[in-house]
Amino acid sequence: MAVDEFGRELPPTAAALPERPPSPHQNHRRRPRSNSHRDRGRSSVSPSPSSYHRSGRRRERVDSRDVGRDDDDFHRPRSHSRDNVEGKKRRHPSEKYADQPLLCQYVWEQQLQRQHRAEHHADDKDDSASDQDKSPPPLFASPEEAATQYSDYNSKYCLNYVRTFFNAHLDDAWFRLRLSPLVQYRHAANEKSRANAEATEFRKEILHSLEESNLGVIPKKDPDCPDYLGPPKCSFVSSCRLGVGTKPTSFSAHRTQPSRYDAYDDGYVLQGEDRNRIERHAKSHLHSFIKTDACIKIGDVPPHVTDDMISNAVLRYCPERKEVSVWSGEVSIKDIDEETSKPYHRTVFCSFPSRDAKEAMLDKLNRYDEDHGGVRRRSSKMPRFLELEVDCTDVYGRREIDADGSGGAPPGKGKNVGIPPKLCQVMVYTGSLTSQQPVSVLSAAVSSRERIKKDRDSVTTLASTLDEVREITRGNRLADLLRLLFPSEVEWAAVDDEDVLDVSIAYLRRVHLFSFYNGCTMAKSVGSVLTYSHPVGTIHLRLRNADEILKKMAEERGRAIIEGVAEAMEEDDVSGNNAGGAKDMLVMRLNDSIAKALEYVRKMGERGPGCLIDEETDAAARQIESAERQAKIAWLENHGMIDEDGRARCSFHWCKKLFKDKAFLQKHLLKKHSDHLRAECAKCHDQSMMIAWDNDENRPVPPVLVDCGAKFGNVSSAVVGSHTPIANDPEPKLWREEEERMAEEERRRQEQEEEERLAEEERQRAELRRQEALAGEKRKGNYVDVDDMVEEKVELKLDDVAVVPPAKKKKKKKLL
Repeated sequence: MAVDEFGRELPPTAAALPERPPSPHQNHRRRPRSNSHRDRGRSSVSPSPSSYHRSGRRRERVDSRDVGRDDDDFHRPRSHSRDNVEGKKRRHPSEKYADQPLLCQYVWEQQLQRQHRAEHHADDKDDSASDQDKSPPPLFASPEEAATQYSDYNSKYCLNYVRTFFNAHLDDAWFRLRLSPLVQYRHAANEKSRANAEATEFRKEILHSLEESNLGVIPKKDPDCPDYLGPPKCSFVSSCRLGVGTKPTSFSAHRTQPSRYDAYDDGYVLQGEDRNRIERHAKSHLHSFIKTDACIKIGDVPPHVTDDMISNAVLRYCPERKEVSVWSGEVSIKDIDEETSKPYHRTVFCSFPSRDAKEAMLDKLNRYDEDHGGVRRRSSKMPRFLELEVDCTDVYGRREIDADGSGGAPPGKGKNVGIPPKLCQVMVYTGSLTSQQPVSVLSAAVSSRERIKKDRDSVTTLASTLDEVREITRGNRLADLLRLLFPSEVEWAAVDDEDVLDVSIAYLRRVHLFSFYNGCTMAKSVGSVLTYSHPVGTIHLRLRNADEILKKMAEERGRAIIEGVAEAMEEDDVSGNNAGGAKDMLVMRLNDSIAKALEYVRKMGERGPGCLIDEETDAAARQIESAERQAKIAWLENHGMIDEDGRARCSFHWCKKLFKDKAFLQKHLLKKHSDHLRAECAKCHDQSMMIAWDNDENRPVPPVLVDCGAKFGNVSSAVVGSHTPIANDPEPKLWREEEERMAEEERRRQEQEEEERLAEEERQRAELRRQEALAGEKRKGNYVDVDDMVEEKVELKLDDVAVVPPAKKKKKKKLL
């Protein structure tokens, strides 16, 4: 059997697949009744797996979803989707990677049996009629053998499915970040640089706040700040305080959606939680570019668009063309289902050096949309969304253009062959991102003053270890910044532990993307924090006056115990659970998270600052980087031709430019044909990515469609497993549920019939009792007691009395 470049066996092509005969009209193996609805119209699909190499044409499949048709009606083209009507239902995401759905075991066995019978009758067509009436031998020796062969078919189908997905997303930025060690290593290095830059901004904010305090500016205390905290030393400390949370005034909070042409600085309004909004508290917990409103959000970015493409598109509208930073959010993999219209799209954030640079870029983009896009604005205000055109030409140039690896033209194509340009439209959100930062209020148990001292020690330990691992510049680390805020020993001893804790939590969130109160988790990219898809994106406020609330709850609990829960306390003492010493569940979870985070950070510290990810990933990244350097040298050598006079010529068949020497040629190749060099370097990642893809147990692939027959149609099933992927057959479970439903309906029908029978019997008995009562009354009415006094009443009814009209008088005739 043929194998691919990774040594895997390739399945047979579409031409080698057997023809699909019509579906059977036979009884189900589990239900012998001939009128079972499960037997009707079983879908017939080939038991062979789909081809690994996808083709543009759909192979014809047969459809037996309807009952009562002729055999000729079964052979007609049918689409992969359950719904053949255009526009009524979106395509399932799996249809992009598989031409036909997977078969459940029952449909698969019926299809094989039909093929087996057809082959048997074809071999015996020259025999006598008696021989033709003989049934063919059984296809499987035992049910176990049938289950084994179906498992092989299922595994081959899923293997081809995940291979096709791998080939389709091989060059996507999110896919390479997930699988390529070198891309992960470079991403970690960029994140390390960002952390140092954010620490520098953190220090600048502290220095600016201290300068204001030295000039006599009195920092304003937050009105929601608890009374036990004194006036803050500076405005930075005041904006770091988290113990200002209040309970929401309404549990039905919702965001009001403004119109497209509202002012871009209005933001969203979260009703019912206005006192906890980020505009009122904890502004120093925001990243520097969010706090200064120097960042824009770009949504609906396709997976094949890279961050560099977004950066180049934004720089075209920057007047000064200053450097901008681009961060991508996480791809929404969990929500991939048949209702997802644009799977694997993401949100990108672009930060500018200042707010003025951002405003200038948006203004220029708005004027371009009005002049070239034909967009008519209803007002002079900046629209909430703008369209940005991005050049998304294949970044890796994986085309059949460089036929021989030395710039040669492909056979049958002309000289002017290049990578075709490709453009896409993305949406730029022009509003402020400051008001969109989510805020949550912690419980009273987590917000109590008893935890402050212990949490402060844990936070400072985490920050010091992370500063060492990420090599934060001396003077910008948390310990140095705390000494900058509180320089003298007297001041350090007098400072409240809560202020130190809040400043440390703000430092961890901004510099190391670490959330202390939300599971002690750490994000890998600032884009994940800004899209709120990661727990670090939420800023947690402690509940103010939490100790008073806990004291009140303890008093109420004590009164409840005194009033009558002594038995429950005795049972808790017997079982070893003391109600008085029981901890809040949220407190226990936080303590466990802190312990795990301290252990994780300790292991990071043991690896040292030279290890960005782990030893294995870093070693693989260095190997790929070395392979890229060698590939670059070989590519430059293969795409240059040296003439006899020493001049160099570009070997690409559509270029052929001549240069003075080899050095100028190499500059030309790196500047004009860098896309082909990227394609050559990208091949160095393929092997490592395939190995990581094979070992991945949680692949981000959409669920496959399983054809479960006419009764259930196509049902989604997740693909699980690493080296041997497989999809669970949902048909047996669906059939059991259907049988249970039918049994329940039968039980209800019998109960209804029994109730109707009992009601009919009761009605008959009542009718019999009524007739007997009437007969008794009749016998009683035949006896007349002469001594019985009967009061006779005479009733006059004048309604029906006919009143005779008076006779008309005859008129006398006058004599003439």
